[in-house]
Amino acid sequence: MITSATIKMRDEEFAELADIIYKNAGITFTINKKYLLENRLTKRLNELNFTSYKDYIYFLKYDIKRRDELKILMNLVTINETYFLRERAQMDHMIKKVIPEMVSKGKRSFKIWSAACSSGEEPYSIAMLLNEEGMYGKYNIEIYATDINTEVIAIAERGVYRSVSFRGVPPSIIDKYFTKTGLDFTLKPEIKSKVKFFQANLMESFASSKIGVTDFIFCRNVLIYFDVEAKKKVVDMFYKTLNIGGHLYLGHSETLSKIDDRFKMVNFGTGIAYVK
Repeated sequence: MITSATIKMRDEEFAELADIIYKNAGITFTINKKYLLENRLTKRLNELNFTSYKDYIYFLKYDIKRRDELKILMNLVTINETYFLRERAQMDHMIKKVIPEMVSKGKRSFKIWSAACSSGEEPYSIAMLLNEEGMYGKYNIEIYATDINTEVIAIAERGVYRSVSFRGVPPSIIDKYFTKTGLDFTLKPEIKSKVKFFQANLMESFASSKIGVTDFIFCRNVLIYFDVEAKKKVVDMFYKTLNIGGHLYLGHSETLSKIDDRFKMVNFGTGIAYVK
């Protein structure tokens, strides 16, 4: 009989499961994180009526439904910590400095990719700030947002949030762009319609195929979960996706040092950007 107790994982099972996660998502789990996987996956094993990770690993490798299960596994192991206007200085740098500089050189179309968008707060923040600067109507702006986790993509497309997503957001922004009903804050259609969401795995070379060449990529607080080889693979894909002069924005604790020397690092005082 299956109970609600945590299902324990043997070291060899951990190694095999960690390898599956790495090959499919680029995320590295070290042995000291075994408890984390046990906590996150026990409920799923119970749902499948599995009593061991040996059975689950076999299912992931050989079952006819393995591709669907891999998506569920990725949803369970990915971390999605985000909120509106997080690390706003980078967004302001793009909107108030870089885009005007590009406009002065004759550019009128801009494509922005939020490459690990989680539940949508980042790309919607960009859309709101662009709107605050009056850039819609003046220029052709496209915002694409992707994540490996299909569950958070569904949340993003719905556009309904709770107060935890608004840490430090000015009340004027909330009132202008959201409709409050009970505990829910529903994003207004004029901003919701500005972002195109779809599922993409950054470890797959065709992750950017639906987007094409882009001008700005935000991939913040994601590379810290990758090992060096996975970082190199993802950053190489970003480099090939960016236009000349395009900007890559990473999280404040992330760097391209020893990863890729083709980008020029720009320190703008309140943050860093990497320019192709």
